[in-house]
Amino acid sequence: MKQRFKALEKAVREYYFIIFAALALILPDFQLRYLVWPKAFTEAFVQPMAWLFSAAWIFLIIFVCLVILPKKWGRLVYIIINGLFLVLSLCQYVYFGIFEQFFWLKSIALAGEGADYLDYALDYIDLKLIICTVISLCSLIVAAVRWKKPPVTHKAWWCIVFLPILAIAALHICMQPEIFGDSQDDWDSWRKPRVVYKQFSDVNKSYDVSGLYQFTFRDLFRTVFPVNKYSEKDFAKVDSFFEQTAQVAENEYTGIFKGKNVIAVMLEGIDTWMIDKKYTPTICYMMENGMNFSNYYAPTFGTGHTFNSEFAFNTGYFNPVTSVSATNFSANRFTQSLPQLLKNAGYTANSFHYNDPAFYNRGIMHNSLGFDKYNSFPDFGMPETVSQADSNILKNDAIYKKMTESQPFYDFVITYSAHVPYTFDDAKLSLAKQNHPDLIDPKMNPEKNNCLILAADTDDFFRQLLTKLNQDGILENTIIVAFADHYAYGFSDQTLLEEYKNGEIMYRVPAFIYSPGMKAVEISKPMMTVDFLPTLVNLMGLDAQDVFIGNDITAPHNNGFVYFGNSAWLDDKMYYVPSDEQPKPEDMEHIQPQNKRVVQSYEINDIVITGDYFAHR
Repeated sequence: MKQRFKALEKAVREYYFIIFAALALILPDFQLRYLVWPKAFTEAFVQPMAWLFSAAWIFLIIFVCLVILPKKWGRLVYIIINGLFLVLSLCQYVYFGIFEQFFWLKSIALAGEGADYLDYALDYIDLKLIICTVISLCSLIVAAVRWKKPPVTHKAWWCIVFLPILAIAALHICMQPEIFGDSQDDWDSWRKPRVVYKQFSDVNKSYDVSGLYQFTFRDLFRTVFPVNKYSEKDFAKVDSFFEQTAQVAENEYTGIFKGKNVIAVMLEGIDTWMIDKKYTPTICYMMENGMNFSNYYAPTFGTGHTFNSEFAFNTGYFNPVTSVSATNFSANRFTQSLPQLLKNAGYTANSFHYNDPAFYNRGIMHNSLGFDKYNSFPDFGMPETVSQADSNILKNDAIYKKMTESQPFYDFVITYSAHVPYTFDDAKLSLAKQNHPDLIDPKMNPEKNNCLILAADTDDFFRQLLTKLNQDGILENTIIVAFADHYAYGFSDQTLLEEYKNGEIMYRVPAFIYSPGMKAVEISKPMMTVDFLPTLVNLMGLDAQDVFIGNDITAPHNNGFVYFGNSAWLDDKMYYVPSDEQPKPEDMEHIQPQNKRVVQSYEINDIVITGDYFAHR
């Protein structure tokens, strides 16, 4: 017995590093599961299933590196794998802090476009993250230094590697809804772990039911071997959907702007609480004397919220829930996009922004959408730091000339002044403060004051635009469509942001249409980004197929409907957010069909964009 204890003691002394090797792999998963996403999923077995996935992957990684590979290569492979997951976990933690969701691996391709968030992201590296990362890193170092290959000579040992592989396969099979008859049509299907696992479209819930390792390897597999391939049967389903949802052709607003020039302005980061007569008098004037969409929302799907909003506005479709960014679809055909429809009616179509054409692949993507050209402000001789300020755009005569040189025209302008950061004076904020020293308020929260001053800089653009169009005699024949791309999610204090939003849904943002002499009207029906295209088709009297996921908000029969990435929705009767509590019986009759409407919208939207529907029709 004494000899056995000595043998055990010797084994512990020689191989205790395995505990640290496992700990180094467990902690990245732990910090995301319990520090970032602390709420346990509703079904009790979800957390154990996620932990079982993680345990199987950790056992597989350590066994392969320790037993199967030679010592030198095993240690190196282990360090690389552990290091990659440690970095990935850190990035997921910070990203979640900013956007309240994890990211898909495809998002790494957009990493360069997140450079503007670097300084801002540092604010989300907190003590919890530092402690967890340091312990994990120290465990990795101990494991690497003490790494020792066990004296395993018989090849039969290698068969053990099949145990975690079989465990992962078995867990994967157990998470298939069909095996247990889980209905995907129930009111609460959104929270059923097996449904979530099979759909693998909600990044937060998918992580919660899979754990870091299963989520990452499954995401990697789907990235390398895409599963979104659609057949004629799927396209026929879309045909049927459009036949059933065909809208009334005309109403009192049909063709009221027919033949007029169109200038669409996407307001970067302009939130509802920034609209104030003191800071944005021009925008307030256009809202009060135009068509004000007072219940407008900009839902976000995937990453790249700004580009996904411009994509939704110009195509009538959101970014698919199964994709990261709409920039993936530059090879698609968009025969019913807004620029293409207007070009069919004899318009020119140009887009304008300060960023380089390679950013978000806009140079290619905007051409695919139907624009004649994507125009970057620096190409007109403006230094980058100057072109970031909206108040400088129309001071460049070449830009304004390009916008208005051929009538009728469609210009799509993306502003930038209200883009993050808000916590320190970059070039555009410094310029805005120089232009509006009277708006600097030492008594106000500094970040809020910065946001309002940046909004004032965007307002300067509209003031200059109205003035120039009026001087050239083309204002009367022009409509200005303005909408925000997203709420001010870059605001560092989310508690204060909620206070400024005054209890409204976070995704509610400003939107309006203005044309001189038009009848002022407020449309309070719930409206979302994809509703703009069918609405403009009607207002402009354009010849278009009725093939949009959104609806004409001016149609009398349309009471308004908005859906979000977390399966929540808003209509004229209620705002419904999926929860663990079963709805009241009197509400169930209304909730069930709307839930199905959301699921159907996701599905049709994905088939049309991911399946390149218009290339087949």
